[in-house]
Amino acid sequence: MPHYSLSTFLRQTPRPLLREYLDRLGLLADLDLDALRRTQTEPIIEAIEALSDAQRARVDADFRDVFALADRVGTQILVEQVEALGLPLADELGAMENHYHRAMWLFLNPDHAGIDLFQQCLALAGMRGLSFTKARRRKNLPRVVPRFDADTLAEMAAGLRRVYRKQGRGRYCTVEHYFRPNPDRHCFFAYPEDYSTSELQYDQGELARRTRRSVFNVVYVFRPDEGILEISAPGNRKEITMVQEVFCRTALGLDGIPPDSDGACWRLNGLKRLDFSFPTEPADGIASVELVSLRLHPMDTPRRRVTVEQDLASGEPLHDWLNRVVDSTQVPLHMLDVDQARIRVVWDAQDGKRPPTATFTLGMPDSLSLKDDPKHLTLKRYLKAWQIAP
Repeated sequence: MPHYSLSTFLRQTPRPLLREYLDRLGLLADLDLDALRRTQTEPIIEAIEALSDAQRARVDADFRDVFALADRVGTQILVEQVEALGLPLADELGAMENHYHRAMWLFLNPDHAGIDLFQQCLALAGMRGLSFTKARRRKNLPRVVPRFDADTLAEMAAGLRRVYRKQGRGRYCTVEHYFRPNPDRHCFFAYPEDYSTSELQYDQGELARRTRRSVFNVVYVFRPDEGILEISAPGNRKEITMVQEVFCRTALGLDGIPPDSDGACWRLNGLKRLDFSFPTEPADGIASVELVSLRLHPMDTPRRRVTVEQDLASGEPLHDWLNRVVDSTQVPLHMLDVDQARIRVVWDAQDGKRPPTATFTLGMPDSLSLKDDPKHLTLKRYLKAWQIAP
């Protein structure tokens, strides 16, 4: 996602929506936006700069929140949530001119079916910047829909407060639940209170030190079809285990956290076959899927490894090179296990633009470099169709 720029934001956002926003705040009523060309942003920027510190800070914060949803991923999250809630907004959203139009419209019209849809989409979009590492993943949990009623969320918040109060923070905590389809994911966003901090700020042009208590994020993502829990949270291994246990006890109704499993997840040995294929559906717009590299080790000596990688521009299939390398090592191919694979996917080109691509890595037992991005989620679904995922 590109960096935020006020001039770009003002050029891309329809002027009627900017006018509506400013009128709601009672700001810049004398500024005639209709008289300015779409590319004329300097008069607007100068007018915003002339506001008071508090007013300018409010506008900047609001515009940055809108900007966080003003891209392809933000639009896809919005469409996804609209479909999940059964809201008849698909045609209206599709008719809007760009991503900034949709994001600003949602900011101005957040209440849908009693839900603040803007804040919901903003939280989900924020997951792109979070880290969900393998070390903080739990597998082999019950494949059930987790509880997310108000009592459960309150109980989860209380459990997290107990965990973090031992660190001198977490006096307050709020937990929210959002659902994401395709594949089904139950996302729990917790906001415990953090340590108090002080920082230098300008107040009416005077430099002063101010004390504040912000929050930090604890995010759970549970996949009921797979029984997998991923979390993004601060803390060492012991603290993370406690945070995982809070979820298992409250959302899943377990007596504690089940023992972790280190069993293999991926089935990578099939990639050694020359006839291995990557079938896709036309509706997903995937032009090609190619194997880029394999890392193998002898069954009896896993610390000895050989990596076979092929330049796709060479036109030579990876398996031709693999067979030549195996011959030189004098180890039969069936005696080599694949512990890492890299795959490159190319989508169909659209509107004359360069086709989007993704190259991702799978490593044993369950390492995967794909993210929580719509195209990446499509590829995660294909891992089962390709019989790589169990």
